Amino acid sequence: MKGAGWVKGLTGFLTALVFALGVPALSFAQLFPVSADVATVRADLLLWAAALIGVALAIYAFKRVKAIVGG
Repeated sequence: MKGAGWVKGLTGFLTALVFALGVPALSFAQLFPVSADVATVRADLLLWAAALIGVALAIYAFKRVKAIVGG
């Protein structure tokens, strides 16, 4: 069959799409453990915000010290 090549290509593309979208969705809960309770989600968001603010302050302090030292 001459025209069956595109069917195999489409099947391969759809299989790859299912794996690309399905597998990360299944493992997403393992990478970012957030529980469903509103109180714990709020606490998790506050912890993430504090961590990001800490990183931003560390970068700022590094740049200030580097400027003072003359680097």
